[in-house]
Amino acid sequence: MSTDDLLHILMLEDVATDAELVQRELERDGLTFEARRVTTRDAFVQALDTFDPDIVLADYSLPSFDGMAALELVQEERPHLPVVFVSGAIGEERAIETLKQGATDYVLKDKLSRLGPAVRRALREAEERRARREAEAALRRAHDELEQKVEERTAELKETNEALKEEIAERKRAERALRESRERLTRIIDSAIDAIISIDAELEIHLFNAAAEDIFRCPTEEAECSSLDAFLTDPFEALIRRHIEAHQTAAAEKAGTPEADGRYLAAPEGLEARRATGETFPVEATLCPVQLPDEDRYLLILRDVDELKQAEAEVAQLESERSYLQEELKSEYNFDEIVGVSAPMQAVFDAIDQVADTETTVLVTGETGTGKELVARALHDRSARADQVFVKVNCAALSTDLIESEIFGHEKGAFTGATEQREGRFELADGGTIFLDEIGELPLDTQAKLLRVLQHQEFERVGGSETIEVDTRILAATNRDLEAAVDEGQFRSDLYYRLNIFPIELPPLRERKEDIPLLAEHFCEMYASRTGKDIEGLSANAMTVLEGYDWPGNVRELANIIERAVILTRDRRIRAEHLSISDSSGSDGTGSFETLEEVQRRHVERALEQTGGVVGGEEGAAQLLGVKRTTLHSRMDRLGIEPSEYRV
Repeated sequence: MSTDDLLHILMLEDVATDAELVQRELERDGLTFEARRVTTRDAFVQALDTFDPDIVLADYSLPSFDGMAALELVQEERPHLPVVFVSGAIGEERAIETLKQGATDYVLKDKLSRLGPAVRRALREAEERRARREAEAALRRAHDELEQKVEERTAELKETNEALKEEIAERKRAERALRESRERLTRIIDSAIDAIISIDAELEIHLFNAAAEDIFRCPTEEAECSSLDAFLTDPFEALIRRHIEAHQTAAAEKAGTPEADGRYLAAPEGLEARRATGETFPVEATLCPVQLPDEDRYLLILRDVDELKQAEAEVAQLESERSYLQEELKSEYNFDEIVGVSAPMQAVFDAIDQVADTETTVLVTGETGTGKELVARALHDRSARADQVFVKVNCAALSTDLIESEIFGHEKGAFTGATEQREGRFELADGGTIFLDEIGELPLDTQAKLLRVLQHQEFERVGGSETIEVDTRILAATNRDLEAAVDEGQFRSDLYYRLNIFPIELPPLRERKEDIPLLAEHFCEMYASRTGKDIEGLSANAMTVLEGYDWPGNVRELANIIERAVILTRDRRIRAEHLSISDSSGSDGTGSFETLEEVQRRHVERALEQTGGVVGGEEGAAQLLGVKRTTLHSRMDRLGIEPSEYRV
């Protein structure tokens, strides 16, 4: 609804003077509206039915019926109706809570100058959501209609082709059988959906069916007895003449032999025909000789493949999405499920259940290797978008020069090497979910563009001016302290508050040690199945070693250690000596407790020993530890570790 129309504003406000101030501020901002003020639940419910409001302005605290109760009622009765809180008693923490519960915005009473823009923005977002829903419904209907048309056309083509094969075989019989066959063929040709044209050796047309009329935009009366070359491009005409000439030469040299009957010509891809209007179009065609008593005839069967090419393009796009998803599923740490019975993990599961089936942006935080991507996938799989695409973007793995192109796409010629238009990850995720992993690594200018997508679900490709709208749920993850990054000027505060609407923090493995036996058995079973080994599980002393370790690399490190142990063991159980863990706290778990710096130094040194001092690349220590090469270099400098000492 346009804000220039008469708006119906329902106000939940117990102070009449405050309501008057709100109305005067909206009038001053140029809004045309009719307002109705209520203070009780009954009056609010009645106004929803009879007043039919376009927006609700609600105070947070009222004596008998507060704003949060009103918000809950609106979400049940009118889920698409925007609600803006206008209150003087609401603080920043409560304001963020209202947004988590589904409010569109909030405005403090001592800052009413923000109310008009907030109302306009809320109405605009509500209208955009309504328009997107209608567009999606129309797109689904069009898609269903297209699929039905393709199915019907395919069935008709199969039926016609079978009939034509039967009739071609009949033409080799006696003259009487040939005349009968030609009569049946004529009836079939008249109802065929492919263009069927009968020509002689000079390309003069003797038969031009109804489908040919439609395809070539030419009546049968004008086409028959004229030359076929008017409907052919030069390469197509040359190909047909060469085939006819070759057939006639073979017939003269090998009269009375099977070779004299000739063969079908299947026109190669890339040929084009010409309509009576002069327009050219791509075709698929076959040409076969038809021997009559007095002369040779040739039957040209031709199909317009414009619609077929469009369908193939759509199939190619779906195949691209399928290939992308298959690659994602092959990710090394894409575990089948999240494992955990500890209290911290139960809190994570509760949070997933609360927010999964909403459109709320979720920020997943936690140390490297704690399983942030698994949480994102669980949120997607339990949402209404579960049947749509899930697209992952590792922001730390993309170079600064190409990150915007990867996320938002680019136009042809946008930069050196951009030889064609390319869709970005947001377009690929339209209708589904996009997961921005390591979002703290995004450059500041890219953060500004991402903020726009969060607010309005729209963006432009790199080098383009067309605004592209998407319907994508955004999930993000980071192992950085974003609040500290905001204070240091390395992360935008407005983007942080947009992302941090519903945070989920994953505990490190050292804080959920009761989950270690379950995780170890889970990984043991998984890797044993992959390698084809018959392993019953872990011995008691191996489990004691695992439980006594501090796990700086978290669940990912545990998975790596179990995978190596599965490969190394030749027994039916994994023992302590199969585990790549040194300096454990002992079998009784009462050894001295290492500092975090000591654990990090030992962990980095073990990785360098395994890679022979190589830091970067696919076989380097950074890849093994799951961190960026520059991050590992910085950490080694701080710990005083020299990689050259570990090179062979």
